[in-house]
Amino acid sequence: MNDMELKKSNKGKNLAFLGVSLISVFALIVLWNALSPFIIENDNFYLKTIASGEMTGSPEARMYYMGIISGFVLSLLYKITGNGIPWFGILLCLSLSTVMLLLLYKSLLATKKIWQAVIVYLLYMLVFAGIFYQYFAKTHYTLATGFAGASSLFLLFLLKEAEETKKYVLKALPFLFLSLWSLGIRDKAFFMLIPFFGMVFIGKLLDIKKKTFKNLLIAGLSFAFVLVLAVGINKAAYAGEDWKEFRSYTTASEQLFDYEGFPDYETHKETYEKMGITQSSFEAITRHYNIIMDPEVNDVNFTELAKISREERLEKEPAVLKRTVDVFKTVLRYNLLEYQDRPINITVYILYLFVFLLALISKKYRALRDIAFIVVARMFDWFYLVWNGRFPFRVTQIIYIAELVLLVGIIIKYELAFLPDKKTENTKKKIGIKPVFIILLVAITAATIRFGFPVMKKNYESIKGFHEMSTCFVELEDYLEAHPDNFYFFDMSHLYYTEDTLSFKKKPCENYVYMGSWMPNSPWYNNKMKAWGFDTPTSGLLEKDNVYIVYQQVDFDTRDFLDYYFEEHFPGTKIEVVDTFESSNGFVYEILKPGYILLYNRF
Repeated sequence: MNDMELKKSNKGKNLAFLGVSLISVFALIVLWNALSPFIIENDNFYLKTIASGEMTGSPEARMYYMGIISGFVLSLLYKITGNGIPWFGILLCLSLSTVMLLLLYKSLLATKKIWQAVIVYLLYMLVFAGIFYQYFAKTHYTLATGFAGASSLFLLFLLKEAEETKKYVLKALPFLFLSLWSLGIRDKAFFMLIPFFGMVFIGKLLDIKKKTFKNLLIAGLSFAFVLVLAVGINKAAYAGEDWKEFRSYTTASEQLFDYEGFPDYETHKETYEKMGITQSSFEAITRHYNIIMDPEVNDVNFTELAKISREERLEKEPAVLKRTVDVFKTVLRYNLLEYQDRPINITVYILYLFVFLLALISKKYRALRDIAFIVVARMFDWFYLVWNGRFPFRVTQIIYIAELVLLVGIIIKYELAFLPDKKTENTKKKIGIKPVFIILLVAITAATIRFGFPVMKKNYESIKGFHEMSTCFVELEDYLEAHPDNFYFFDMSHLYYTEDTLSFKKKPCENYVYMGSWMPNSPWYNNKMKAWGFDTPTSGLLEKDNVYIVYQQVDFDTRDFLDYYFEEHFPGTKIEVVDTFESSNGFVYEILKPGYILLYNRF
């Protein structure tokens, strides 16, 4: 076969495997969604309301926690199509699926026989179903960032040297594009991958030839440019004074709610009273997450409270040496004993063991060096997270997915999986490769069945139940749409909600805001309240006839804290139930209206 025929044959193989990969990943996503629709949860729900215009009145590119690049793309799509297509969820699903697609495609390309491709294909379908389903079941923008970034890392690791600069730059473009894609969603989550990128660049630098050093330098500078570009665009987007104030408030709010906790009210009663935060305000904020009603809940007061909490924590912290030992113990415990990261952590540990054995048997010592580099990068991330006390599931998964793609990349790059062709190479010295690889396949299959499928089943049942429970919120939106001239504040205590990521939705309902989440004191909230003719929630509730509170009845709690709050701040007020409705799944909603009963009766 001449060079021209060989190129055509390779091109045909590439296209065939790319087509198989695309169709397989797409079909798998559709199948998963048919079994149990994906949802966006947590902060993602609020971000979606901003991008689609439900919160802001028109699609908005500035979503604060998500990058302005993805915000611009999403807001543009919503402006063009309206809210009928769930672009936010589609973006998350596409970002998550990049790893699935590239892992399958590159692994298929590395095979030399049909039977090898079949083995790889079946294994990947099994692993994708057993491990990756949970990331789609509850889609999250932090995970989407990590997966798109890991795809970029994977392509960089497998990027081959090319003496011709133009050809090398063209090969590097997909890696740079996925880096920008990931940074465009959430730059802080992408930074978790920087230690891995650094180790990959160091490895390439050690292996580089003088003739191709310039190419690697161009790739490194281009990567740095993408980082600076994405961060710079985000900084410029929030340069206004209103955004600076909101950033200050959000930073303090994160410290209080996510890290430090609020200072004890009785201990610091004088400080709270000086700020104007009463006992009822404190209870509404800390126990019920209703933080929007008080003007005293602002960046200045929250910054001061965060400072007090931080100082109290530092006084109780052990010495640096003891803290370092505690961090080391926590890292070991989370890596060996905790269940939150299963099954992907089990799969990664299996890969570490067998890739090490394959490299050792094959005498591919550069592969052993690359494994050591991965370990250095992972430990840097883990110590950073534990030292700062911030290692939730959606963050630690980014570390594991980075390890997974690089370990698979080592198998592909150093051809550790299959025996070489008997006709062209002496196989006696490498006879141990194939049996070890077979054991690796068996081990991963066993781990997926033992640990992956139970997690998949648990997530499936959880999401199914979540959807059934969230029917009440869908019907609540129907109620709100039936009263378009009214404005509603949602109590944060017990509201359940969901949003399908791959389904067509109706026109957004724009006549409500939550009394909690991270969005109060934001330009979005302030502009929305002004558009309805009031400046603060309490002024709207007390001075406007069409402004109400929505409260969901539950057995384990009451709305006494709302009565307490209004009685303490506005003596002579009473909260009346002006309407109720019951959802089809049994939840009862009260529509509440506080009013000055001594002055006049609104009801």
